Amino acid sequence: MHLMKKLLGVGLVLLVALGSFLLPLWLTPTDESGVTMPIVPTAHFTPNATPPTATPTDKGQAVRTEYAGRVWEVYFHEGQRVSKGQLLMKLVEKLPSVTQQQLKARLSQQQRAYDALLATHPAADNPALATAREQLENTRQQLARAVPMLSFVFVTAPANGIITAKHVALGDYLAPQTAVAQLSSQLLSDTTLLLSSVD
Repeated sequence: MHLMKKLLGVGLVLLVALGSFLLPLWLTPTDESGVTMPIVPTAHFTPNATPPTATPTDKGQAVRTEYAGRVWEVYFHEGQRVSKGQLLMKLVEKLPSVTQQQLKARLSQQQRAYDALLATHPAADNPALATAREQLENTRQQLARAVPMLSFVFVTAPANGIITAKHVALGDYLAPQTAVAQLSSQLLSDTTLLLSSVD
């Protein structure tokens, strides 16, 4: 009786071992001819080599200058991450000085006097007409030599984002509302620009 139990236990062990070997073969897919098909992992179970990155759904927004002026300094480059209100550029603009304003007013007054004199006394040898013409020329020369005032104006980032394009260079003269850069709030699929920002 004891020997029979031992034989029965060995038989059960062999049966379990055989079953564990045959079960994977039974689950293996076969084609119509009965040939076992190879098991290939699908993309669902295969980890991605590189994590996916978000691609921009739009081109972002243009960063524009509100003022006219010449580009004096630039504080950004492509691929740079910026914050809202961050200084991007400095422009220098020329403003008429007090002297220039006074000379322009004088020139306008002298021009009106000369035109009135020319209309009433058109003679070429009129001494008053020659004097008025000389005064006009003298005022024009003074105005040409007058030095304007220089003032700095600034361009800042309108929002948080990444600079994806730069449209200006040092020395460029910009009119109001000129686009100086392109700003995207989306992550870039191409990280080349981002890597260049740490150089």
